[in-house]
Amino acid sequence: MDRLRLPDYLKRPIVTSDEPSAKKVRELLKKYNLNTVCDGARCPNKCECYTNLTATFMILGKTCTRNCAFCNISQCTPLGVDEDEPLNVARAICELGLKYAVITSVTRDDLDDYGANHFAKTVFQIRKLAPDAKIEILTPDFCGSIESLHKIIDYPPDVFNHNIETVPRLYKTARQMADYDTSLNVLKYMKEAKSDLITKTGIMVGLGETRDELYQTFCDVKNAGVDILTCGQYIAPSKNHLKVEKYYTTDEFSELEKLAKDAGIKYPIFAPLARSSYKAAQTYEQIVNSRN
Repeated sequence: MDRLRLPDYLKRPIVTSDEPSAKKVRELLKKYNLNTVCDGARCPNKCECYTNLTATFMILGKTCTRNCAFCNISQCTPLGVDEDEPLNVARAICELGLKYAVITSVTRDDLDDYGANHFAKTVFQIRKLAPDAKIEILTPDFCGSIESLHKIIDYPPDVFNHNIETVPRLYKTARQMADYDTSLNVLKYMKEAKSDLITKTGIMVGLGETRDELYQTFCDVKNAGVDILTCGQYIAPSKNHLKVEKYYTTDEFSELEKLAKDAGIKYPIFAPLARSSYKAAQTYEQIVNSRN
């Protein structure tokens, strides 16, 4: 079957090295030997973020031990962990003057703690060098390891994010090496273990999910105590990835956002190009102000 054409409203310009702010971000990434999910996952918002001197740092290398069919991150045997990376991330955040930093990683099922301690070290270094910066981490599921989750709790971020990505039925095609219940339990455990921690998750649409499946997923997310839910359009990185079954319109995203609110989600962030870090700082401030 032919693949659907990408609608014009989903197209974004390519970042060029001529833009001073984008050039500064790239130079810092090269200087400190850092990776970003912006490049690795071919994020459509990369141009906007780079020109605003922001980026989502991707730690623990740039190759993943899993093979999600929607993802553009390389899947092969990963290299060893760079022990200088936590400090280098913190240095880059300082030089960029970031007030809100997002840290994510590839999945590292090959490590004893699945990379949790590396996250903790990164948060520690950022707190040390940039104490005023707010920190969001977007983690893998750590295979549901409670011991690994407690390493995160010992050095907590301001926002803990773990994406469930899609509805349960589609895991067998989209996330073959992941488990829906494990992801929900990670989110639930983090909220129960540290009730004041802001928790967050994200999903894609366009893989063939139904409205009823989405509503049930929204309810599951609410029952796990999640504060923020992002939802964006899946865009296939290449012809070798899962094909798009449907492109949702802006109006349809508004309808899904209402559905999420009906399910009890307090902070739904729904838009065609919404990704995990989309409006992250603004949403964090909104929650903090509502608690004061």
